[in-house]
Amino acid sequence: MRIKAGSFFRTIALPVLLSSFLISYSFLGTLQALTIEEERKLGDQVLKEVSAKFTLIQDPVLLGYLNRLGQETLKQAGPQPYPFQFYLLKDSQLNAFSVPGGHIFITTGIIEIMDSEAELAGLLGHEIAHVTNHHISRRMEQEKKINLATMAIALASVFAGDPRIASAAITGSMATAISISLKYSREDEDEADNFGFKYMAREGFDPKGMIDLLDKIRRWGSYGSETIPAYLQTHPITGDRMSQIDQLRHRYLDQGPWSRGSSEDFRRFQVISLAKYGDIQKARNRFQVWEKDSSSNPWFDYGLGWLYLREGKFDAAVGAFEKTLAQRPRDPYFLRDLGQAYFSKGQYDLAIQKLGQAALINPQDGSNIFLLARAYQEKGEAQLALDNFNRVFQLNPNDGEAHYYLGIAYGNLKDLGQAHFHFGKSFQIKGDTEKALFHFRLALKYSEQDERKKELLEREIKSLTGKIEKAPSGKGPN
Repeated sequence: MRIKAGSFFRTIALPVLLSSFLISYSFLGTLQALTIEEERKLGDQVLKEVSAKFTLIQDPVLLGYLNRLGQETLKQAGPQPYPFQFYLLKDSQLNAFSVPGGHIFITTGIIEIMDSEAELAGLLGHEIAHVTNHHISRRMEQEKKINLATMAIALASVFAGDPRIASAAITGSMATAISISLKYSREDEDEADNFGFKYMAREGFDPKGMIDLLDKIRRWGSYGSETIPAYLQTHPITGDRMSQIDQLRHRYLDQGPWSRGSSEDFRRFQVISLAKYGDIQKARNRFQVWEKDSSSNPWFDYGLGWLYLREGKFDAAVGAFEKTLAQRPRDPYFLRDLGQAYFSKGQYDLAIQKLGQAALINPQDGSNIFLLARAYQEKGEAQLALDNFNRVFQLNPNDGEAHYYLGIAYGNLKDLGQAHFHFGKSFQIKGDTEKALFHFRLALKYSEQDERKKELLEREIKSLTGKIEKAPSGKGPN
């Protein structure tokens, strides 16, 4: 049964969802604190649920930056028993949360209100601290104090996705359960604040950034119960907590002055998050504020360029990106995005020119190489398209979209065995087993004269079916 990701889910169900995983997991064990391996399993379960109910942004530029900053912050915490991964959710809610196993989730909504990289570093440090201090795992012992019947009601209300059930559940003994959870949560918040401050200060960020962000979230929540940010549901910001945070900042003052400001990568991350995945009008309003601040240039035009691309106004997008590039003519991302605008207009020669320049400056940008391959493909230059798609795979062997277009490239070159193989890989990566098998089996028929390819395809088919399938004897299909 799926949970509806509406306002009810965001404001009530998410915190209970995390508790429900603890509850359901405890029924399988002995109601004790989680081991490291159990934390991994629980984290994977939560990741699966979140992936099913939210849109996880897959943009390599955004995820690359978020994980770089996240890993830098994580280093301040010392060695960890499992790898950490940082995710960006397409969601207008102001929210961030972490789960055991090293999974950290940030929404585009909370990115939208930030004014500095220090705010993001502080938020990541805070969420990392929840995981490294095993707050959910430690709470397992405390969950035994709550009546199991009450926990079962909470679990049913969440998975039913019905706010009326939830309302009935929280009017009685559930109120006691929630109050106990909040008490422990406030203690956890104090500890996470302390460590978050320490981590960001070690990175060179002014810890005031964390205060600034929490203050914005708290002010946002003062507009009324209907607009209380989801973040406040899982991270209550009380007067006592803000006082504690202020004391923490004074404790770290002697470690300053902090000279680290917002990087270009942060501003690019924020602009693309707003323009590609946020509310268009909110993004435009934010960019207009930047227009008045000369220090924000060229981000005003860059943001408009992305908005125009999203709206299908390709001429306007080209104009905005050209203004951006005029200020920084060797920025590989500005070159790439102008190339993408030309590609969208169907001006493939100009697209290839800009994308080729970007590739010379930054040959590791797989997204740029992919666009270059697509431009050659649209021009009908199949071999150049093929060469560049293969460069994409050297950087990212699991790029499902590149596999799909590489299949088209091989088809244009009349190599149908390779074409079907790459179509199969594309569907396999997307999780569509039926279509993947269809194309792998066709590829197997076309590859009967190539023992190496036959063995590879037989392994791919076996990985999906558990059975070995041999290529039929005789010639392949016509």
